[in-house]
Amino acid sequence: MNPRLRWFDLFFILLFFYLFIMQLWAIWPFTIDDMFITLRYAKHWSAGDGLVWNVNTQPVEGYSNFSFVVLALFSLILRADPVIVLKIAGAVGLFLTCCFVFKISRNWFHWREALLPCLGLLLYKGQIIWSVSGLETTVYQALICGSVYFIFRGLGYNPYPLSRAQVQSSFLSIAGLLLAIACLTRPEAPALVVLFSLLICWDKEGNNSKAHGQGVAIFVLSVSMIFVPYFLWRWHYFGFVFPNPVYCKSFVHSGFLTDIGFLSFGWPWLLLSIFACLKTRDKRTYFLVLPCFLYLMMLANSDPVVAFANRLFLPAIALLFPLSLLGLKLIIMKYTEKQDSFFYLTFYIVSFLMAFFFIPGMSWQGYRFFSDNPVAGEQLRKEVVNWLDNNVPSHGTVVLSDSGLIPYYSALNYIDSYCLNNVTMGHDTSPNRYKQFCHSILKKQPQVIILTSLIEKNEVTYTPTDACLRPLLENHRQYKLIKDFTFQSQQLTYRYELFTNF
Repeated sequence: MNPRLRWFDLFFILLFFYLFIMQLWAIWPFTIDDMFITLRYAKHWSAGDGLVWNVNTQPVEGYSNFSFVVLALFSLILRADPVIVLKIAGAVGLFLTCCFVFKISRNWFHWREALLPCLGLLLYKGQIIWSVSGLETTVYQALICGSVYFIFRGLGYNPYPLSRAQVQSSFLSIAGLLLAIACLTRPEAPALVVLFSLLICWDKEGNNSKAHGQGVAIFVLSVSMIFVPYFLWRWHYFGFVFPNPVYCKSFVHSGFLTDIGFLSFGWPWLLLSIFACLKTRDKRTYFLVLPCFLYLMMLANSDPVVAFANRLFLPAIALLFPLSLLGLKLIIMKYTEKQDSFFYLTFYIVSFLMAFFFIPGMSWQGYRFFSDNPVAGEQLRKEVVNWLDNNVPSHGTVVLSDSGLIPYYSALNYIDSYCLNNVTMGHDTSPNRYKQFCHSILKKQPQVIILTSLIEKNEVTYTPTDACLRPLLENHRQYKLIKDFTFQSQQLTYRYELFTNF
């Protein structure tokens, strides 16, 4: 099929416009509450109080996206709305992710075929949900995909049709810098640095040994010159190797639910990718498939709540899509004599059928859920903030599991009962740490304890600590239920119950 621009390419353009512009517009109101954790740290930092959760207390690294804390800091300094800035950053990250996925795909496909992985990525509802949530997901995706693209160029690979030149150290230095920024954006990025470094060392066929060695050294140096000083600083400042959320949400004995959730979606793409690796024996393919296995290992036994809609797997998914398309093409080539119009017609039809049946897209009902509910949820949390500001003294302490928007807008001291910003809980290795915290916190007598619950089909679900606190507070002498705040939609009810001892 002729790769030059044809009349039917208008279909691809319109589809890309819809999947990118229209979907982002539809889901723009969705903002995840955890984003406000990042903003609370940035707010204290901009005020000169340091990177702390509560002012004048021991530092705890309750965020896992330092680069976004810095971005929020500059937003506050420049008096820009940090919520809008972080959401725009997510949209830009999504666009750049698509650009780099396209560039990676061009290693094996002409430009029209290379668009298919981008369209598949935009079709996936998990990708759209996290694009403008306020978290770092798509920016991190762009950094990882961009580093892989520049590694390919640095190793001498040129876009379709395949040709190979000598190592180009300038591209490897760019890849290293992107990975260094990725290490400041997500805590698992150093594991990818190690993986990519080993693969770069392995892929030296056809290159001058000296030039290849220099390229590897420049790559490692580019990562190290940024990441090592940052790591030493944060280790000294916070006292731990990993951010607190890693200790909280990893190794929670969830029975591999996070991995199973990914595989229930990703198994076709993973199988096609493995086939492409085995069939081509192309070393570039390992840069795309091995991150998936690395994430499966890293997220084994992690809390599935933090990986809702495959959030933590999205970088691996973005890398799988070009390789799985290659696997699909190789399978079709086995049953056709030559790459003629019939072959390409079959290839495109099968690709779109695979996307239709195996990529869950966002329905209009889903758009409405993720656009209407967040607005109502923010309003509910602001009502809680107003009550706290009017009824709790400025030095008061509040225990809360839903520690996002409420602590950001309220200057009180907050004890995070869901562990993320609670260094004591984070480093309690006991399987009963939520129950232990539940019983110990009542002895400290905080002024306010807020329980968070979700009511769906007449079933009430509390966060782990709150499930323990609820029966204890019902019959407690000092604490009384003063007020509750609820938001009710057609599908569920979200509720805050406020207990006080004054």
